[in-house]
Amino acid sequence: MDYTVLTAVVATSLTSLPIAFVLNKINLMKDHRFVFAAGVLCLAAAAIVPALVLRRRYRNVDWIMYVFGLFCWTGIVDLFIGLELNGFVSNFMGFYLLEGEPYLNTSHGMFINYWDGTVQYALQLSSIALFCLQASYREVGLYWCGSIINSMLVLLPGAVLGKSGVRWSYLLNVPYALLPVFIAFKFIKGRPLQARSYLRVPWETFLQIPYYAKNMSFLQAVLGANISCMETYLKKYEPYLTDPSAFPKAQMLVNMYYFVFYYVCAMDGLINPGHLWMSDWAIIHAGAAAQSQFVHMASSIHSRTPTELRAPVGGVAGGVFWGVNLLLLVVPQLFALRCWRDPDNCGRTYTTDIAQPIGQTTFRHSYRTPRKRE
Repeated sequence: MDYTVLTAVVATSLTSLPIAFVLNKINLMKDHRFVFAAGVLCLAAAAIVPALVLRRRYRNVDWIMYVFGLFCWTGIVDLFIGLELNGFVSNFMGFYLLEGEPYLNTSHGMFINYWDGTVQYALQLSSIALFCLQASYREVGLYWCGSIINSMLVLLPGAVLGKSGVRWSYLLNVPYALLPVFIAFKFIKGRPLQARSYLRVPWETFLQIPYYAKNMSFLQAVLGANISCMETYLKKYEPYLTDPSAFPKAQMLVNMYYFVFYYVCAMDGLINPGHLWMSDWAIIHAGAAAQSQFVHMASSIHSRTPTELRAPVGGVAGGVFWGVNLLLLVVPQLFALRCWRDPDNCGRTYTTDIAQPIGQTTFRHSYRTPRKRE
């Protein structure tokens, strides 16, 4: 394996630390408009080196690799935002937390940055490594798409609805909201050649309306409706869902409008096998579920969350809290694995077109099923 590209990406991402340290010392960073301008310039500069190295080493480079190279740079920034919020480091991102995105000064903001700086950073590097190895990176990419799209679906409305307000640096999230969606569409559109099956909503799904009603009632309780059983659940097991930061409420909206719809379609796919979109969407949802549940569980018990809103960690109440949330975390991962191991009924997920290092003959991978001997 050629480690030149990976070395360039990692080295470039680490330059974010001295840059952040210097910016934190500049008085101009006390103005949120200059913070936004500095963010734009840094993002533009951080994209150059990985892109140049990729183009020098490989032909037919997938533009997704450029995005991963850039997002690795911001992944280190996000990691240090989380570390600074937790008190492990200082004098790196204080200016950004004050004048850039003050709504990150919450337990939710801290843990989405931890997730971005560790798990998503690893997924991005893994995709680049698989690309350099001329192996399939589509599965890892789909998982990454689910993770970051869910993060943005919660962060953007939660920031607007929260009490901290938004400033110019809020716009720095636009590439992170749009590019993963484009990448997900590219992966889905480039599904390996197979008998195609498209997402449909058969009449059987209308039998699942009670699932929508259940989630609607739960959401109403979160938003303040007088539903006794849900109020009891919120008070005893998950008081964090009523946190005034609005991020838990935003996650519940995502769960109701996106997750439940996916669950209904997935149930139909299990009842009526042969939906070849199942593997792709199972992997996307697994990434989204992992990100949402990690952030939710960690935020529910962290000291940055007010004491009265923290979830119980022991006893019967703690068992209910961990049981419900771990179930919501683990089941989507197992379901994605199940779909991935059944490509005939759920669809193939590997990359079909692999770029070649410069100096080698370009070829297309063939994944034809061998003929059975008669």
